[in-house]
Amino acid sequence: MLNNYYIVLMLKSIFNLSLLFFILINLISCSKEDTRDVLMISTCDDGIKNGDETGIDCGGSCYNSCLPENTLEGVIITRLVLIPNIEYILTGPLLVRDGAILEILAGTVIKAQKNKNAYIAIAQGGKIYTWGNETDPVVITSGEANPQPGDWGGIIICGKAPTNNGINARSELVDIFYGGTDSNFSSGLLRYLRLEYTGATSLESKVFNGITFYGVGSFTTVEHIQTYKSLGNGFEIVGGTINPKYLISTDSNKNGIEINSGWNGSGDSWYLSNFNASGIKLGNNKNNPVAVPLIAGNIDNVSIIGPESTGSFQYTDGGGVINMNDIYTSNSELGININGTLENTMVENGNLRISNIQFDNTTANFKPTNFIGSNIFFTEAISIGAGNSAGKPDWANYWSIGF
Repeated sequence: MLNNYYIVLMLKSIFNLSLLFFILINLISCSKEDTRDVLMISTCDDGIKNGDETGIDCGGSCYNSCLPENTLEGVIITRLVLIPNIEYILTGPLLVRDGAILEILAGTVIKAQKNKNAYIAIAQGGKIYTWGNETDPVVITSGEANPQPGDWGGIIICGKAPTNNGINARSELVDIFYGGTDSNFSSGLLRYLRLEYTGATSLESKVFNGITFYGVGSFTTVEHIQTYKSLGNGFEIVGGTINPKYLISTDSNKNGIEINSGWNGSGDSWYLSNFNASGIKLGNNKNNPVAVPLIAGNIDNVSIIGPESTGSFQYTDGGGVINMNDIYTSNSELGININGTLENTMVENGNLRISNIQFDNTTANFKPTNFIGSNIFFTEAISIGAGNSAGKPDWANYWSIGF
């Protein structure tokens, strides 16, 4: 009987221990599960794919689902590389933040959706690299079956170089900071890039350009870029110190290139055709024409193919200190538009010099300039402009369109 008693006690003890162990295991399991849920939720804004996320900060326990792999929209806070074997869809604004990098490899195509406020913006400190080449450019275009100018925004890049709008100015487009004191700052590299059907109206009721450089520094490489059928300017340079080369603006609704806000740099080999205003519009500052720094620089080897409505070259809003050489113009009614009293004074004082300009295939009512003064500020000569006068430059072969 005693042995049976102890056996019963032992069985009860084993049962109690088992029950306790089971309860502890469940408590630990629940605790781990709760912790797991908290940890997974807490990773949904760190820019890293972790926890049970199926993408970066999306899917799994995160509150938002992941967009398809080829969809571009939102904010880049680390590094994103786009590859040519995926056709990407730009479905809204894409912002590259300070310290982040957007790289686009040669041959990559991005198609932007219409009426989606689609654009690409590089904030101060962010960088963009387009690694296109002569036979495989990077192309950003409209996703419409029948594309039209203004189907999407364009690209804006905000740097830290000086402008005459102040150190911490805010861009008209997208309303982000630009400008500073670092003339050499780099916002990346743009090479063999084609932008098509840009110029949508922004949420601030401003028209995008093909590409706008706000206070972009001289260590930014800008070469072999075409804007095609923009509803705004082809290019706009707002201050800064970039030195763009091999630019093509084709069929822009405004100017081929607009330069303002105290740009200090050089430009070489630009082909600008079929614009509604001017091939080049250069004006120091529309709100304060004498703001410093004044625009200053050299522009060489340019072809400007009209028709135009405000001059092949327009010098306005305070002008600047500019030397130009080897400029070819065609199909122009007014060659050089000196637009205003202050601008006439600037030219009279020797601030604009144009050497070797050719006015070819002019209209019946053509005037070389409307300048009023005695200074001879331009000399005429046969010019090849961007390379082949009115013809397609050799450096434009393979990667550009619309000739």
